[in-house]
Amino acid sequence: MLDLSKASLVGKGSSRLCYVHPEDDRKCVKVIYTRRHEINEVEMKHYRRFQRRHVSWELMARPYGFVETTEGEGLVFSLARDYDGEISKPLEHYLSPANRRHYQQQLRVALREFKLFLLRECIIVRELKLDNAVFQRISEKRGHLVLIDGVGNNQFLPLANYSRRLARRMLRYKWRKFEIDLLEQGFSYLPDLS
Repeated sequence: MLDLSKASLVGKGSSRLCYVHPEDDRKCVKVIYTRRHEINEVEMKHYRRFQRRHVSWELMARPYGFVETTEGEGLVFSLARDYDGEISKPLEHYLSPANRRHYQQQLRVALREFKLFLLRECIIVRELKLDNAVFQRISEKRGHLVLIDGVGNNQFLPLANYSRRLARRMLRYKWRKFEIDLLEQGFSYLPDLS
């Protein structure tokens, strides 16, 4: 059993707490704190589908499976860290006026790469939110986005799970909503990649 009593808290989502894995600081453990006990299993079902399809994990947290913890069942993932060892921060952190000015060009490139990655790999997401991706700084001048949450299909008829064409159509729709969130944060330039 993994003891999380002294583990560092990385973040808190709507239904899960995320801790640095106490035995491997390159991984994290997501533990449910609400009554939505099925969320880890539902999410892992989608990750298993990605594993069977041999998707690239370059811009998405890699799952390592379930583990029993002192806080209940946990799901282990890779933990994005910057080149300096710091835990990568959510995209929304870099959209503050001060950070946006400094990282604007890097974010433009990272957003373009991220969209192309999602479309190429047909990564089905429930929603794209500013806190579902982190900006991983891989050097002083370069970074990329890593999807850390929101994987899954919340459509009534999840046909996009079985059709690459429908998956890409759904992703383009969700990306347009994501662009609106970015615009509301003041990030006004996104190249059209349709």
